[in-house]
Amino acid sequence: MRPALPVVLVSLGVLIVGCASTITPEGAAQSVVDLVSEQTGFKPTDVKCPEGVEAKEGAKFECKFTGPEGAEYTADMRVTKVEGEDVEFYIETAPSK
Repeated sequence: MRPALPVVLVSLGVLIVGCASTITPEGAAQSVVDLVSEQTGFKPTDVKCPEGVEAKEGAKFECKFTGPEGAEYTADMRVTKVEGEDVEFYIETAPSK
């Protein structure tokens, strides 16, 4: 039986917004790595976030990552605040279906 990550992680992530007011995939991925590592002690690998997500409050998107024992997980990301070049997220993670 593989260990499970907590179903819900609630936190804020900060990343730099690209010049076209879109969220950088690398910045979003780093927010996922930082949050999951801090909350669980496990560092996720192979984190993939989409390009072209508008840096706008309420925007939603998914990032995918590999968790313990190679299990696939999804991080549901919601932009909660945009201030200059900083973006804050509400993040929930769960095993991918």
